Amino acid sequence: MGGGTIEVSFRQAPFEPQLEPLLTWVRRAAGAVSSYYEGFPVKRVRLQIVTGGPGRIGGGTSWGGDEPMIRVAVGRDTSPSDLGDDWVLTHEMVHLGFPDMPQRLAWVEEGLATYVEPAARARVGTLPAERVWWDLVRMLPQGLPGPRDPGLDGTRDWGRTYWGGALFWLLADVEIRERTDNRRGLEHALRGIVASGGTIESRWPIEKALAEGDRAVGLGVLVPLHARMGPAPMPMDLDDLWSRLGVVRGRGGVRFDDRAPLAAVRRAITRPVGP
Repeated sequence: MGGGTIEVSFRQAPFEPQLEPLLTWVRRAAGAVSSYYEGFPVKRVRLQIVTGGPGRIGGGTSWGGDEPMIRVAVGRDTSPSDLGDDWVLTHEMVHLGFPDMPQRLAWVEEGLATYVEPAARARVGTLPAERVWWDLVRMLPQGLPGPRDPGLDGTRDWGRTYWGGALFWLLADVEIRERTDNRRGLEHALRGIVASGGTIESRWPIEKALAEGDRAVGLGVLVPLHARMGPAPMPMDLDDLWSRLGVVRGRGGVRFDDRAPLAAVRRAITRPVGP
């Protein structure tokens, strides 16, 4: 997929009718990630699908090093519709496209996968744009700092790690697009990082990874943003952000205002790509 090889193994061999839906699920996730990065981020990854247990799709884990590996639990109650709507495997595959960070900087990796996963799926047409923005509107407040919260660097809070990290990458994406009139986006920064060897197989200082992303887009965005959000909490008016992007919250969902000043940026983030 996308120039990379995914070696799939199962804890328990699935019955023949189950095999093709599982492989389709793998191809769908890999296709979304390959489209976003313009190629699969690593040459080879081992994917262990832990089948036979209770429940549906469970958690996933990714490991770096010389032989990257992903493990995802797929319980015996998993249906084809569960596989079609799944986000877990795409999330884990996004991890492949960024250097392995120390635990105190988990927000960088987890926030990136949390933000990129739905955008990548929207671009290949497997997730509606309205769902992407509705989830961001609902969940990003969990990433805002409380009165005693530190910056993102070193945080141990779940909301700050996943959704505070996602907010960092959203703000970076918006700024890159705004300053380049949508000629560049976050994906171009990430592609530059991967092209320089910054995948899960490597361990880089965060400063190096972000500087490579800035170099790829020809702007200083990621490094200055980290200087504001990493060491100390940064106040953020999410309502103003949604207003500028033209995301209008309603009952149980969102609608879009294409007259908003950054409506074109919003559309570009989740716009489906051609075949």
